[in-house]
Amino acid sequence: MNSPEQKRNKIAIFGGSFDPIHNGHLAVAKAAHAQLHVDRVVFMPTKLRYYKEAEAASEVYDRVAMLSLAIDAFDYMQFSDLELRVRPSENYTVKTLSRLHRKYPDAELIFILGGDSLEHLSTWREPKKLLSLATFAAAVRDDVDTDRAKELFSIYEKEFPGSRFKLLRMRPFDISSTRIRTLAAEGKSLKGLVPEAVERYILRNRIYSPERNTF
Repeated sequence: MNSPEQKRNKIAIFGGSFDPIHNGHLAVAKAAHAQLHVDRVVFMPTKLRYYKEAEAASEVYDRVAMLSLAIDAFDYMQFSDLELRVRPSENYTVKTLSRLHRKYPDAELIFILGGDSLEHLSTWREPKKLLSLATFAAAVRDDVDTDRAKELFSIYEKEFPGSRFKLLRMRPFDISSTRIRTLAAEGKSLKGLVPEAVERYILRNRIYSPERNTF
């Protein structure tokens, strides 16, 4: 008697600076789990941050600690330090996805990105190879985002045959890490913006306070 075909694992990759992780990030992960039926959502913080050095920021270990606190209650959410362990010269999405393919050869990889990133996807390093390595799921919040994402999907599918895209429909939310860092620096409440455990960590360790970031 033939054994039943083994179900192929679906792993969503969610990258970002996560400085700090917030409820909007968690909403995206929950949507990926519910809508795309992934087995795991892997949070992959980047080593480099792309905002001004003068802005309040946390250390890598703080970002990892806050992320771990935020996802602890969700068994399908995981943390990966893959991009934290490589040299900046190796820190490209195409290289990350290639490493993940070697690590999970039988899994279907789904890369989560926002509308802004989707606009510039063809300018990323080695786009042809990149788009062959995963399905790209674009988080959209309204009809305008959805229409534009579908338009870009069509463009990329013609330019890069075999590329795969999905929509990840989100409710609009007004949360950003920049706003949270500003509020924390001013000593204001973060209620509703980050998980309670993350808020306690930020306040207890004065993560974004001007005093902590003065050397």
